[in-house]
This record gives sequence, structure tokens and C-alpha cells, in this order.
Amino acid sequence: MAIRCYIPTTLTALRSTLIDVRAVAPDAQGRSLRGEEFESAEFDAMCIAAALAASAVFAPAEAETGTEAAPERRVIVAYDAPESSPAAPLTEGFELITLADVDMVRIASFHLDEDAVWDEAVQLAEDTDSSAAEDHLGASDLLWYDSSELEQLLGDQA
Repeated sequence: MAIRCYIPTTLTALRSTLIDVRAVAPDAQGRSLRGEEFESAEFDAMCIAAALAASAVFAPAEAETGTEAAPERRVIVAYDAPESSPAAPLTEGFELITLADVDMVRIASFHLDEDAVWDEAVQLAEDTDSSAAEDHLGASDLLWYDSSELEQLLGDQA
């Protein structure tokens, strides 16, 4: 049996090989739930991953030259990790799964911000601060893409 987890990453990272990544999943108790309770735990795990991705892309990062890097577009990857994957508690009800590498065949879907929402968040980060951008992204829904749409998705977002 696999563990559905959610990998916070970026489009740039997705274009290359995803290695040594962390993913958010409901803990064993959450995975034992059924019906709407289970779906709610999975949705919450995806939301936590989305918040982690937003924090990472809008974190104040300056290159050695002292210039700020432009934020990379965030992506949440829904992934079916092997049950033997190492895990550690993250927060109540959720754990952080460690993945040495990501087998693209085990990807269920991708989740991205709408173009307009992403552009607004980037503008907010530039005009105010990263927390305003993260809040803006947190208040919007992510678009769903099937795993078979990866090539098209990466081409569209070039």
C-alpha cells in the first residue's frame, strides 16, 4: 500500500529530477480514516505542503551578489510514496515523508496557482512583503493537473 503525500516544490525543480525531497502526509491515524474524514486529512496535508512551498519561494533569499532572486512558481505534487518511506512527525496529525528520489510513474497529479493569482502574489511580495504574498496564495485554490499533463504543463509555463 502506498502513502499519498504532497511534495512542495517549484516548476524549475520539477523540470529536473526530484531527489532528496520532503512531502507532507496524514500520519498513520489520519491514513486509517475513511470517507469525508480521510478526504479532509488529505486536503489538509496538501494545504500544509502548499503553505511550505509558498514560504520557500517567497523566503528572502539573496544571491552572493547581493541581489534578490525572483520567486519560482510553486507546485504541489501528489505522490504515492512507498509505505516503507522514512517519516517523522511534522505537526499534530501529519508527518514529513523523506523521499530519496521521486519515481514519476507514482505521481498522481500536480497542483499550481492560477496565472493571475501567482502574478498578484509576486507583485504583493515586491510591494509589501512575503507574508502578504503567502496569505494571498493561501486564500486561493490550486488548479489540478493530471500526471499525464506534465509535459504540456511545463511547456505552457516556460
